[in-house]
Amino acid sequence: MTSALTDDPTDTPLVDLLDVEGCFNVRDAGGWSTWSGRQMKTGLLYRGDEPLRITTAGRSVIDALDLRAVIDLRSQYHFERGTGFADPTRTHHVPVVDRVIATEQPRRVDSPADMARLYDEMVEFQQANVVRAVEIVAAHVGEGPVLVHCLAGKDRTGIVVALIHAAIGVPLDSIVNDYARSDVPTRRRRSEMLTHPMAGDPDVAAAPPVIWTSPAETMELFATRAVERFGSLEAWPTGLGVSAGAVADLRRHLLTD
Repeated sequence: MTSALTDDPTDTPLVDLLDVEGCFNVRDAGGWSTWSGRQMKTGLLYRGDEPLRITTAGRSVIDALDLRAVIDLRSQYHFERGTGFADPTRTHHVPVVDRVIATEQPRRVDSPADMARLYDEMVEFQQANVVRAVEIVAAHVGEGPVLVHCLAGKDRTGIVVALIHAAIGVPLDSIVNDYARSDVPTRRRRSEMLTHPMAGDPDVAAAPPVIWTSPAETMELFATRAVERFGSLEAWPTGLGVSAGAVADLRRHLLTD
């Protein structure tokens, strides 16, 4: 996969997304098999991009999910731009600084490996909130569906969902696959933001093109380094600080018997 956006995202088949008009990357993060042979349930853990452009029709699709909790990983500024996916009483704002798409102090990011290093930094600087996001999911997913989202639904959301997948035993290739499914939606979001910008949007044109992709290599490098550091994928979440109780809750609620 190339880092430049030379291909037309409108000509690329979509992954299995929910038809949420105004959003580009809302989908079920479940359905994966684990190394033990158990299956991750669908309809409980959703991942997505921000709802700033959501239409009335799109909101009706979200409302039908009957979300019990929404974990919003966006910065304070983007969090305050508009309404969220759910009532404020069910929304948990857990900001994780998005070093990947920030353009105020641009840095050279030309490859999937550069993005993986940025993910390493993001976790290093925001470890407490990354852990907190995982634990909020664990605390509420037993009540019903939970949605985790950021701006594009691939970087901060990708990290949190990867940790949840790792905690319940989803193997590396599936974690990578789930992350890479954000590639086409992210390219389409970039195209929309360039064509129909809204006040407060990040400076898409100034950001390195690779940032608006979701290459499998990025997650493979990022997760492989975590395995090298902590010894295994399943040890990764607890190694960062996710409690054993939260891991047990995730396994109890997200896995089939």
